[in-house]
Amino acid sequence: MSEQPELKLVDFPPAVLARISPELSLQRHLAIGLRPNLRTFEEFKTVQINDGGLSRYSSTNSNNESDVLGSSILRSGNTTVICTIRGGIIEEDILGENNNEDADAVNAIFAKDKESIINQENLIDSAPIYPIVEIERGRNGPPTDEEMNLSQKLYETFLHSKILSKSSLKVKVGLKSKNDKNEIEILYNDENSEFQLGPKRSWNYILYCKFKIFSRSGPLFDLIWISLISALKQTKLPYAYIDENAADIKIPIKMTGNFGTIREQYAITCDDEKFNNLILNNEEIGYSSNFGVISLDKNVSNNNEEDEKKMEIDINDENNDSILLVDLEGEEEEISCKNLINVVVDSKGENLKSLTLTGNIDKSSLQKAIDLSKKRSKFLINQEI
Repeated sequence: MSEQPELKLVDFPPAVLARISPELSLQRHLAIGLRPNLRTFEEFKTVQINDGGLSRYSSTNSNNESDVLGSSILRSGNTTVICTIRGGIIEEDILGENNNEDADAVNAIFAKDKESIINQENLIDSAPIYPIVEIERGRNGPPTDEEMNLSQKLYETFLHSKILSKSSLKVKVGLKSKNDKNEIEILYNDENSEFQLGPKRSWNYILYCKFKIFSRSGPLFDLIWISLISALKQTKLPYAYIDENAADIKIPIKMTGNFGTIREQYAITCDDEKFNNLILNNEEIGYSSNFGVISLDKNVSNNNEEDEKKMEIDINDENNDSILLVDLEGEEEEISCKNLINVVVDSKGENLKSLTLTGNIDKSSLQKAIDLSKKRSKFLINQEI
């Protein structure tokens, strides 16, 4: 009679087990009170950030031809986020009563009563930014669902956070002309009190934010949000001017026997030297935190026979054995945590700017996540991230 082959247990290294069965790998770590990344359940990743020297106004950038107005480079764990902010100029809408005569339309750029006409409430409305998120994966192609969802969420969260007001994006328009000595000079309202330009036609900046992410290792919204806030704090908006030779242009037109004039599209040039810091509503600035809720499987045994070396496990609710993990990282945590929380709070830690829940979140886990996010937001603000 032939002998039965002896079955041997296969022992996988931790890195291999994490790929074969990420849920089992995570549960074994949780059973000893640790996570696969060796952080505790309530320990956030460290964040390192600087301006990166990409902006034309950066002291470390020798390239004055750069069109980047603000930038930041963030490193957290293995992940790197590069944020660059560029700008465009659009003309502000003119009310109908300001646009009913051809003469007024032609000379509209040098009237003094614009501020009294515009409703003041529109100047303090929240202004948006237009983000593009690119996660580098070593191949080209259309944007993924994750990239589009991150861009949309970032746009909506920033707009409703009221961090940036429309008045902060108003373009300071000057006039380029020649003085009595036939020298070219640019005149601005805030520098020449006797020469009031006060453009009746006004322009605003719009900000485009581009993010490039390298070595993605977990949820990205928190890191993108931090890099955006840091880049906006470094952003500077240049002055702009119009050449006086183009200020009085009229183009005669004739249509079916009727004569009239239309306005020329004025070419606005940005000043190479003069700029203003972008003004933010600092009291509205807050930071984002992400959490995952997972239930501890008590049937999963760890191979550590020395029970005294086990760490105490923080259970949120004794009835459901749920564990709250902050700042998810790694494939094991992302795959295993189906219940997710994302919180954005203001600088005072009092008001929620955004709250996103996915899955079945119990009350105790939600309350704990909000409390931790408030503490982290205050910590990052104090660190002047």
